[in-house]
Amino acid sequence: MALERHCSFHRNCETLNVGRGIGYCDLDGDQTTCDGDIHFCEKPDLLKEYFGVQKRRKEWEKRKNVHSSGNQRF
Repeated sequence: MALERHCSFHRNCETLNVGRGIGYCDLDGDQTTCDGDIHFCEKPDLLKEYFGVQKRRKEWEKRKNVHSSGNQRF
């Protein structure tokens, strides 16, 4: 049995009466119902793309900070 991994894009919805913990996904503009577990995401490609972009952005920021704070000779 896999451990449940909470998705940060899950938002509970009190108006949905389809089960405990069911809500919406903020990542796709609340178009997908979601139970908050990333192992059962209805749109795993969208989730993977988002985290890929975030990873590349962090790597770019890291390189930018290294270059701007390094020893520069004039």
